[in-house]
Amino acid sequence: MKRTALVLLLFLFIVGNFLLLASPVVNGGVKLSPAKLIITMPEGYPEEEIQYKIKVTNPYSQDIEASSKAINPWDITENYARIPDLSWVKILPEKLTIPADSFKEFEVVIDIPESEKMPHYNESWEVWVLVIPKGPAGRVKGGVVIQTQLAARLFIHTPGTMKKQTPQNNLYLIVGIIIGFILIVAAVFYARKRRNIEADRAAIYYVKKKNKKLNKR
Repeated sequence: MKRTALVLLLFLFIVGNFLLLASPVVNGGVKLSPAKLIITMPEGYPEEEIQYKIKVTNPYSQDIEASSKAINPWDITENYARIPDLSWVKILPEKLTIPADSFKEFEVVIDIPESEKMPHYNESWEVWVLVIPKGPAGRVKGGVVIQTQLAARLFIHTPGTMKKQTPQNNLYLIVGIIIGFILIVAAVFYARKRRNIEADRAAIYYVKKKNKKLNKR
């Protein structure tokens, strides 16, 4: 019985060492930079699409392939909301082949349609850029290949300096324009009337002065 147990232990030891030698060696891991990106628009919506870079570093001695996509966060940060339409964020290209011991970049493009800009002033959105590396980044555990998924967080702040135009705000604007126009007309009318009065007074004074000179003669 003891001899059988020893043979079984020796067999498990040999098999374990074989699996250990056959599995890939992972030193460090694939990295994203920056892991968090804050995008603000203090001067209003830009006329052109917004572009940023996310760097993916491959520390392995073999090439890897990485795919990416924009997703809604499942663990959203406080005071942020999901973007109204995920199609406003594009990741280019969808896949990258990254050589060993080097890096490449995904381009993040944020393009909000013109018709959607006005309704979304002063909002804060959170979007994740999910990167899935394939190749040496995967490790074997119990015969199953485990792939790492990395996410960079995008925090997008829309312009807050311009208030949304509501019917009530438009009414206030129209009333203000009308009042301003009335005040300008009143000021012009008053200035003309005052000039006419001054002219009449000058004419009367001139006539009186002339009459006095005639009487003296």
